[in-house]
Amino acid sequence: MGWSPLMIRYLAFLFNFLCAVLGIATIVVNVIAIDQIAPKDQLILGLYIAVGSIVFLLSFYGCFGAIKESICVTWAYATSMLVMLIVSIVMLFVFRMHFEEDSITKLKQAFAKQTNTYDAMAEYQTQYQCCGIYKLKDYGDASITVPSSCYDQNDSPYKDGCLAKMETQYEELLKGPKIVGWMLMVIEIGAFTFSTIMGVSLRNELRRSAY
Repeated sequence: MGWSPLMIRYLAFLFNFLCAVLGIATIVVNVIAIDQIAPKDQLILGLYIAVGSIVFLLSFYGCFGAIKESICVTWAYATSMLVMLIVSIVMLFVFRMHFEEDSITKLKQAFAKQTNTYDAMAEYQTQYQCCGIYKLKDYGDASITVPSSCYDQNDSPYKDGCLAKMETQYEELLKGPKIVGWMLMVIEIGAFTFSTIMGVSLRNELRRSAY
């Protein structure tokens, strides 16, 4: 049994409403997280805030189309939501790749400057209580003396590498934005799907009424 036009409109309206809620959540979560990361890493969260704002505004447009049963508005909204869905998917992959590559790039640049007399890794090793990029053995492999920043107050060496520690911290700080990002993508898929179905349904009704 097929869905009735009324049910399709209710579902389209529901997903539009959920898009508005997730749009607000995306803005709030990323605004909170953006103050906790380095300034040069804030751009990608700023882009997510922009995406959340656009989705929030578009959702009202979609709700208007569902209430007024406007074919033009419904198709315009469905097309706009498809664009935002593609943007959200791209952002999720860019989001992940950016912070993973950023961590390893920073550490490799610092380790390349490390010498027996200059501790370029001190900033990261002290902050994250770690040693080397992957482990303490990195210094032995590079024939460099293990610096004092690799040791705690009891002169015991840190066992974890800095890359693992940095990725763990990023995971904790950005857990909220990532979860909301995935949720937003799923709701966008629903909003696009049911808006498209509603657009087709309204067009078919218009054709039938012409005969």
